[in-house]
This record gives sequence, C-alpha cells and structure tokens, in this order.
Amino acid sequence: MNIPFNSVSKIQWRNPSPVSDTSCLVCGDPHGKRHYGAMSCNGCKGFFRRSIWEKRTYKCSFNNECIIEFKYRNRCRACRLKRCLHVGMDANAVRSERTRKIKTEIDGDVKLEIKEEPADSEDADDECPLDIKPDIAMAWQTKEIIAHMLYEEDRVLNWEEPYNKLRYYTMDSEVLQAIKDPSQVCARTKINWNSHSRPLITIEALRFNWCRTFTLTIDWFETLPEYRALIDDDKELLVKFSLMPVGWLWYAYKSYEYRCDGIVFVDGSWFPRDKTIQQQVCPTCVLYYGRITESFMADVVNSMKELEMDETEMVLLKAICHLQPDYRLTRRGNDVISTGREKYKRALCEYIRMKSNGFMDASFRLCKLMQILPVVDILGKYEDESALLVSLGETEFNGSGGGLPYDIHASDSHFARKNRRKSDNQYHQQHVPLHIQ
Repeated sequence: MNIPFNSVSKIQWRNPSPVSDTSCLVCGDPHGKRHYGAMSCNGCKGFFRRSIWEKRTYKCSFNNECIIEFKYRNRCRACRLKRCLHVGMDANAVRSERTRKIKTEIDGDVKLEIKEEPADSEDADDECPLDIKPDIAMAWQTKEIIAHMLYEEDRVLNWEEPYNKLRYYTMDSEVLQAIKDPSQVCARTKINWNSHSRPLITIEALRFNWCRTFTLTIDWFETLPEYRALIDDDKELLVKFSLMPVGWLWYAYKSYEYRCDGIVFVDGSWFPRDKTIQQQVCPTCVLYYGRITESFMADVVNSMKELEMDETEMVLLKAICHLQPDYRLTRRGNDVISTGREKYKRALCEYIRMKSNGFMDASFRLCKLMQILPVVDILGKYEDESALLVSLGETEFNGSGGGLPYDIHASDSHFARKNRRKSDNQYHQQHVPLHIQ
C-alpha cells in the first residue's frame, strides 16, 4: 500500500503542487500562463520581473520555509522569489526583455505595443485580501520574552510578606537605599486594586499608596535583566526618570480593567473624575490628583478602552516606557538600555502583527499604543509638580522627616548633592520660602 505523501519533499509539502496544468507553479492561481520559462500567474510574473529588474533583496523571518499559496502569497517576498526561481522562472529572460525594451525606446523606430492583461494586471502585484494574517506565528524568542514578563507581572502583584502593622511604610529614606531595598519604604502588603467598598482616597491613603507603589514598581524593575545589569548610579537616575510614567501606565490599565471612572490605587481606594464627588475628598488629595485625573481618563484610559488593550501589550509598553536612554546615564548604561528597549519594541511589534488582521491594522494599533507613552510621561511631570507643592507645604503628607518624595520628584534632584535634602529641610523648618529653580 502506498502511504499518501510518503515521497513528498519538505518544500513540496509546504508549497503544494497546482491543481491543473494551467495553474501558477508559484502560488497555485488557476489562471496561469507561461512567463519567463514557467507557468505563472500575472501577479507572480509582475513580482518576479520587478524583483529582477530592480535587484531587490528580501529577508525571511521564518528560516525560508514560508507557505506560498494564492491567498497568502504576499506574506513573505523572500520565499516567493525563491519559489519563482525554484519552479524555473528565468532571471536572464527578464534582463534580456528589459534590454530589448530600452533599445526599442531609444531607436524610436518601432512603437512598443503592450497587450493589456484582463483584470489581473502584472503591475497590480496582488489581488490578495488585505485582511490576512501577516505572520503565521511569533518567533519562539518573543514567546519566551512575553511568557517571562507575564509570569513576573503576576508574581510581583501577588508578592506578600509579614509586616509590623505599627510601622510598615515611611518616606524617610535615601533614594539609593530605597532602590536597593524597597521594603524599607513600604512592606509588601497585599495589592487590592478591586476593592468592593471602593473608598475615596484620604491623606493617609495617599501616603501609603505612594510608598506601596514605589515598592511595587521597583520590584517590577528588578524583573528586567537590563535594569539589573546597570550600576547603582544609572539605576538611581533611571528610577527618577521612569518611576512616575510607569506607575501611571499601570494605574491606567487597572482603571480600564476594573472600569473605574477615576484613578484606582493599590489599596482599593480611588480618586474620582467627577468634580462633584471630588468635593468629598480632602483638599490635599485634590491638590495632588485634581489636575492629573482628566488627562489620565481622556487620553490614557479611553485609549485603552478603544483599543481593548490586553495585559501583554501593557507589560511590553511598561518595559519600553521604563528603558529610556538619557545623556546623564553612562555610555554603557545607555547601550544596555537602548538594546533592551529595541528588544521589547520588536516583541510588541511581532505580538501586534500576530493578533491583527493585516499590516495596516497592525501599524495603526502600534501607533495608537505608542502614543500613550508621551501622555504618561506628561502625567508623571504633572505629579512631580503636585508632589513638590504638597511635600513642601504639607507636613501631614511628608510625615516626620519624609524627604523621599521630594528627592524623586524634584526636577533638579538628578544633580543634587548628598546633603541637599538636609539643607532643604533646615530651610523648611525655619519657614524660609523655598523656590525650585
């Protein structure tokens, strides 16, 4: 008994033979004619001719083993050209045809007459639907990156440790020490984004949420190999650059996920978008979040709703948002950060291509997602201004000697000396107005 496909080669299996003698040997289109020495359709003829004339080079992302068939022949041009040559299309015939055409046009004695092809013009490369999937599957490297990031996201969000309820968070810490051991700033208490009671935020909740978000975000930074590879000085700068934007991206996704019309916090409290409800919130919290909330909802949360953003896109965006090159970093630090940023951008591009219905759809979605990043960066700057106002004028926000928010949010803190905060506290205690340059 003959077993079906027993003698079929790998290339024949991935590129099935045409169903009739008049089919295109490249893609299987039933309307084939002999072009350049092989049976081919007008689309493949035009593709082959342009590729040879213009000396185009293509690159395959899947080891030169893509399926070439009529409906999906545009997926990989490298494999399509390889298939054209494999079935016997002659590149020399294309070159000689072009030579004859140029000579005829120069002489001007003979008018070149080109017969129009019905419907399927050779210059109209492909009639394939535009809504096809552009890629069969993601590369295994991308799958591993995404799987690792989703695992770490879940681990960090569910990381709980025993703590002393009498003193489990403080703002009195040096930045570098807080980065090295974020549990000094806040114990790893249970994260509760979706509280059933959903209380309005208070000044005490504001202080706690600032500290718990700091610990949560630093814990997440530590999951990225690029961050772990940096020296301490680069880590400190990178935290100051990206702590707020990454936090706002996280908050926005949780507000979108739990359909909260305002900012949702890690302890389950919230700050409302509705200004009528804001009247029930303490003035310090309104000063802190009032300016931020409208842009937060309109420009970030609503964009996530329109796109129906998923968690994979969110974690990849967080990594891109975090890894921002800057002239103040060391050269090695910038190299590490730039390489990592490109890695996560490629992973995001490939993931979006996989889940989209075509290149146009994928490009549009990628643009809309990337437009979120400058918005959360602006939200971070808004919070810098709000936090400075509150931390300098509200002892109930700072607590006793709480200078970490000031060091993180101050615009000139990247260049501050180690004793800068001590001097600022002395001025503040003497009630001398402090102006941020």
